[in-house]
Amino acid sequence: MNYKTLSGYFYSDKVAYNNIYNSRFNSESSYRFDFKINDDPAFLCINNDILKRIERILELNKELYIRMSNVPPIALNQYAKKCIVDEIKITNDIEGVHSTRKEINDILTNKDKFNKKNRLYGLVKSYQMLLQDNDIKLETCSDIRNLYNELALQDIISDDPNNKPDGELFRKDTVNVQDDRQKIIHTGIYPESKIIEYLESSLKMLNNDEYNSLIRIAIFHYMFGYIHPFYDGNGRMSRFISSYLISKKLEFLVAFKLSYTIKENLKTYYKMFKETNNKNNKGDLTYFVIRFFDLIIESIEELIESLNKKRLMLCHYGNIAENIFENDEKAFTVTFILIQNTLFGDDGMSIEDIASDSEVGISKVRKTIKFLVDRNLLYVKKYGKKNIYDINLDVFAEYESKEINE
Repeated sequence: MNYKTLSGYFYSDKVAYNNIYNSRFNSESSYRFDFKINDDPAFLCINNDILKRIERILELNKELYIRMSNVPPIALNQYAKKCIVDEIKITNDIEGVHSTRKEINDILTNKDKFNKKNRLYGLVKSYQMLLQDNDIKLETCSDIRNLYNELALQDIISDDPNNKPDGELFRKDTVNVQDDRQKIIHTGIYPESKIIEYLESSLKMLNNDEYNSLIRIAIFHYMFGYIHPFYDGNGRMSRFISSYLISKKLEFLVAFKLSYTIKENLKTYYKMFKETNNKNNKGDLTYFVIRFFDLIIESIEELIESLNKKRLMLCHYGNIAENIFENDEKAFTVTFILIQNTLFGDDGMSIEDIASDSEVGISKVRKTIKFLVDRNLLYVKKYGKKNIYDINLDVFAEYESKEINE
């Protein structure tokens, strides 16, 4: 990245600092916004660093679409669910919120009979909405509060009732933002009237089609963190909103990778906010947007690599299954469904799930499962009262040159 922050010039050359600020802020290619950072009007320089990254994101998004198209629909669906579980688990980890993959999976697959009372229910169902391409209204402060009620409020109250919003819509008191070492790095906007003013201006920017959509997503992500409208849950809210907006502009899988990439680059992520919050940076959002685009690029690159690797493995194990069951198409179909789930999914499959996905009768599925279990080709574990099954890929690979005979 060639772009140097204004704060980087401040101590080295005051004259250059002021000249560069004026040049950047007043440039015809800069966006100037109707909100401030500290006491300075916020702005963004549309430079080569920004344009190259937008181009790269769009190129990678096309490549990701091709990779996704080469994956069977059942495998892609399982992979999407796994990515959702990863995303929710990691977004909670970042916030220090304990959650397990099992409880997330139970809500996602409706296996938890009392899931509406589960503290994670709103968060899980909100991410699941992204798979269904549902629209979420993000136009007013009331829209933000309504989303918070759905997404985080129950969990916040469960963890600490004192963190429940106590203002008209948001918080009445001050709040500090801490990094991963619990060091205070920012104090959120205060009082509530100012929170509402800043958030209204940010939402107006978010819905302004005159600005590039990816730039709007990046800037709103920053502004939500800068404003920090709630006592707790701001990080989860910000990441979810960004994921939702990304799902509307890029391939939906990208929306389920943001928290993972942020956690992998947590020091950089905190630095993005710290540098942009610096008073000597004078409201310049360019550095933050560049780095946010880098996170999106890394997310897409990792998805492409992962899907390509899994698709090659699927072809490999699929060929083995074809050799094993060359005279039994239905047994091959059942086995191939299991292979897809093992490679792309997050948990095993029940006999009923296999029958539904494979469109093979229950009796044939049971027979094939027994056949595979007897030869140590499946892992079997209990899920409630049911058995669920996963392919034992290590043992399966040993049959590459064999044919199983009944």
